[in-house]
Amino acid sequence: MKERTVILAHAGKQHSYQVAKALLELECLEKFYTSSYVSSALWQRYFLQTRNTYFSRRFLPGLSGKRVDANWRFEVKEVLLRKAFGKSKRVQEAVYARDVAFDQYVARQLRRQPGEIYWGFQGSCYASLQAARAEGKITLCELATAHVTAAKRILGEEARLHPEWADSIDNLEFPASYEKRLEEEPLCADWTIAASDFTRRSLLEAGVPADRILVLPLGFDPTRIPFHPKKESDPAAPLKLLYAGTVTQRKGVKYLLEAMQGIAAKEVELHVIGGIQGSGKAFRQYERVYTYHPPVAQETLFEAYGQYDALVLPTIFEGFGLVIVEALAAGLPVITTSHSTGEALIKNGDNGYLVPIRDVSALRTAIEALKEKKATGAYLAMRANARQSVEEYSWLQYQSRLEALLKTIS
Repeated sequence: MKERTVILAHAGKQHSYQVAKALLELECLEKFYTSSYVSSALWQRYFLQTRNTYFSRRFLPGLSGKRVDANWRFEVKEVLLRKAFGKSKRVQEAVYARDVAFDQYVARQLRRQPGEIYWGFQGSCYASLQAARAEGKITLCELATAHVTAAKRILGEEARLHPEWADSIDNLEFPASYEKRLEEEPLCADWTIAASDFTRRSLLEAGVPADRILVLPLGFDPTRIPFHPKKESDPAAPLKLLYAGTVTQRKGVKYLLEAMQGIAAKEVELHVIGGIQGSGKAFRQYERVYTYHPPVAQETLFEAYGQYDALVLPTIFEGFGLVIVEALAAGLPVITTSHSTGEALIKNGDNGYLVPIRDVSALRTAIEALKEKKATGAYLAMRANARQSVEEYSWLQYQSRLEALLKTIS
C-alpha cells in the first residue's frame, strides 16, 4: 500500500516505534520525528549483540536510517532527573517541557516536510497540528491515555477519597498551559485516535464529535512473549498474583492491597513489579500483604510471566493497558476494570474477571474465584483461553487495522 504518506511525531516512546514500523511496512512512512532513538542500523546491531538493555529499548530492528529524525537533546534533562529522583514531580515537569520544545521543533520542520498526513501524540502536538493544517495536511492526534477532562474528574475524585495516596497519582496536576494543550489538541485535529472504548468515551465527554474518533487497539509481539501451557496445576500451591506497572493509585493499587488483607497469605501471594510513583509512604503501609520487586527490563518481565498465575490491574484511569494484552498472551488470566481495554477482552470466568473500579469486595471475589478454579482443571482452560483471546491483537494485526484506518481518513 502506498497512497498518502504519513509524518509521525512522538516526543518520547510509548508505542510510537510500533506505529512507525507499521507505517514503514505499509510504505506510508514519510518521516518519524522522535527524541531518543538509535537510528543507525550499525549501532542497532551492536546493541543487540552486546545485549545492552538501555539502548536496545530505544529502537526497533528494521526501523532505521533517514526516515527517522532522532533528537536526543529533548530528553537529556528528563533522563538525568529520573536517574537522580526516580518517578517524581521534577521529572514530570521535565517531560512537560520536553513535549513543548519537541512540538515547536516539529512545527518548524513541517513547513518544508513532504507528506500528506500528520500524526501527533497528545501533549506534544499542539503547535505542530496547527502548522500541519496550515500546510494543507490531514491531521491526526492520538491519545495514549484518556482525555484530560476525564482525568481531572476521575483522578481528582480519587485524590479526595484517599489523600494519603495523592502524591502517587500522575496525569492529574498539570501546568495551566500544558493542560490547555491537552484539552485542545483533539479538537484541533481532523481525526482523533483512541486505543480503547474507555478513551473514546472520554473524548465524547470532552466534546470531540463521534464521527471524528477512530479506535485503534494496540498489539503485542508473539515472538517475544512465550506461552507455556501448563499440563497440571498444583491445588496445594498458593495462587500467585502479579501486579506489573507503576505503583500508583491511578492504577487502583490501594484497592488491590485492601482486597488482599481479607485473604490468607498461605493461599494467595501478591507480587508487585514496578517503579513507585511519589513517596511510596502509603504503599509501604501494606507491606505485609505483598512482595515488592523493582522494575525490570521488558524481556525479563515477559519471561517472568510464567512464574505467576494471574495478573491483577484494578486500574482507575488507563488509555489502554498494554500489560493486559501481554499478560493474556503469556497465558495469565487477568482481573481488571472497564477503565482500560479490559472490557473488550475479558470474559468473566473464561479468561479473567472484569470488576468495577474502587470495588474491594468485587476484587476479593474475583481472586477467590480464581483460587477455586486453580484447584480444578478449569484454571488450565482459562490459561489457554487467555492466549487465544489476544490472537487478533498482534502488531501484525495492528498493521492491518492501521491500513484500514488510513483508507478511512483518505
